[in-house]
Amino acid sequence: MARDMRQRVTLARVDDDANRRKVETARDIIYKKNYAVDSAAVEAILKGESLVPSSVSGAMLSWLNLKARK
Repeated sequence: MARDMRQRVTLARVDDDANRRKVETARDIIYKKNYAVDSAAVEAILKGESLVPSSVSGAMLSWLNLKARK
């Protein structure tokens, strides 16, 4: 149990500009160029870090940050 908690902290994903750009690029390919979510073009962008082409609104991020601080 303690090992699991340590790994959750040390291996947590970082929501940085680079990852956001990759997700945004993938979303543009999906919605503007009509590629499938599992297309080679989208996979090439997202697969290396196991990202998914979804975004979270600012309000949701604020709520999550508040929950994490408690």
